[in-house]
Amino acid sequence: MLNPNSEIPTVLEDIPESEQHALLEKAATWIVRRGLTAPAIIILETCKPLNFLGSQFLIAFSPFVQAIFKGDEYHKFALVLEKDANVELLIELIETHS
Repeated sequence: MLNPNSEIPTVLEDIPESEQHALLEKAATWIVRRGLTAPAIIILETCKPLNFLGSQFLIAFSPFVQAIFKGDEYHKFALVLEKDANVELLIELIETHS
């Protein structure tokens, strides 16, 4: 549940680098644990040029993504995926964990 006293970030710069990496690590672990390595990498590589739009599509896939992230982590994860380098890092983390 969201903490009413905490503010949900509205821009990527409001999320510390360490928290960004932790969110990507959590997503990579979840993907690998469920055997979704190949589909995830294909989707991420295909959508890499449109990662900003892809991060916005997370709103459409809210129920699926909220299975991984709870509360404001979901919104933070969408913001983290706006950055090209973070999409590439997620792919690398998935490959490392598989």
